[in-house]
Amino acid sequence: MTNLRGSNPPFFMPDFSFKKGERLAGKKEISALFLSGRGVTFPPFRFLYLPASGGPYPARTAIAVPKRLYRRAVDRNLLKRRIREAYRLMKPAIYRQLNEKGMKIHLVIQYRHESLLPFEPLKEALQKGIEQLMHEISG
Repeated sequence: MTNLRGSNPPFFMPDFSFKKGERLAGKKEISALFLSGRGVTFPPFRFLYLPASGGPYPARTAIAVPKRLYRRAVDRNLLKRRIREAYRLMKPAIYRQLNEKGMKIHLVIQYRHESLLPFEPLKEALQKGIEQLMHEISG
């Protein structure tokens, strides 16, 4: 029996984490995105993006759920958790596409739907929206 502890695995394991450095949190950066960023709408989402320079990550992302649609913080937080998890699962593919194009972006994902969607439909919509966003960025 071989002990694999401490050795590198023989395959590439994509990084599914969503670290603090990958989150877009600066007030200036987010304001710039809302003022001069380009947008792609794919219901129930709206994606705002802006080409970025520098930084170790191909994309820095913020997730927004408007207070005017969801007055209760519990609902906003639930939606943000679901969106964050769906984004985290598709992040390696997004990074791979951005690295192939040699691009770095700042991205805001806005949820703009009247009802709380379950995780699976939300994940599918986010995936299709990200595909449309990548097509817009490359075109």
